[in-house]
Amino acid sequence: MKKFRRRSARMNLMHYRVLVGRYFRQIFTSIGTLLPLVLQAPVMLLIVWLVSQKDAFTLKSAEALTGANVVLFMLVIMSALMGILNSYREICKEREVLSREVFGGLDIAAYVLSKVTVLAVVGIVQCAVLYFGTLLFIDFAYPVPATGHLCSYAAMALTNISVMAVGLFISALLKKSESAILPVLFIIIVQVVFCDSLFSLEGAAGWVRYVTPSAWGIAVMSNACALNGWAPAVFQKSMFDLDPLIGLAVLAAIAAVFVFLTIVRLKHVYRQKD
Repeated sequence: MKKFRRRSARMNLMHYRVLVGRYFRQIFTSIGTLLPLVLQAPVMLLIVWLVSQKDAFTLKSAEALTGANVVLFMLVIMSALMGILNSYREICKEREVLSREVFGGLDIAAYVLSKVTVLAVVGIVQCAVLYFGTLLFIDFAYPVPATGHLCSYAAMALTNISVMAVGLFISALLKKSESAILPVLFIIIVQVVFCDSLFSLEGAAGWVRYVTPSAWGIAVMSNACALNGWAPAVFQKSMFDLDPLIGLAVLAAIAAVFVFLTIVRLKHVYRQKD
């Protein structure tokens, strides 16, 4: 059995720094890797521009609620989609290289955290392009603009990071990236169905939304836009009234849990190796 040697924190930190540098170089030196990352957000921004009701947030009426919901739904789901697409192949495509490096002394936690760091930076930039690009043609008319912009962007970025962490965990479970298609499709469907935006969730489905990143992202953005106050008699969602910090904290917690599970999974895998 492979025995993991105790390493100093300094050595693990060195592994982390080296790996972060390596993955950034891989992105910027491979056009096949860089181009999809660069194009994702602009393409999604174009879709939002084509289908959104651009005056929904300034009208703030019962009739505009559908248009506002669609905009928030698209922004959060697109953030989640970029997160899963960026991460679901990251570990399984490197299985052979990772095996050699782990047996050569690579720290598993440093490896996973380096992946998280690089993908989080990518996701944060992509969400910035998507959100701030949307401001060119949509006025969200936040009751408190400074807080509204900050919470909305943070919700998109943390949704991206939390779903990215789920994608990394899926990648750690699988040996081949081709096997990830069904799990990735399932994660995307869950984000869409249980986001508490398009469908009315009752019973058991109502509980699933509390562990769905997109539901928390939409809840934070809807609270920032005060959607529950537009037409209280016909539209009211309990999650939209929660403090935005609760939603952001839950998203951060989901990301942390799946990063931890990814580390545990990989350590378990390589402890079984001779």
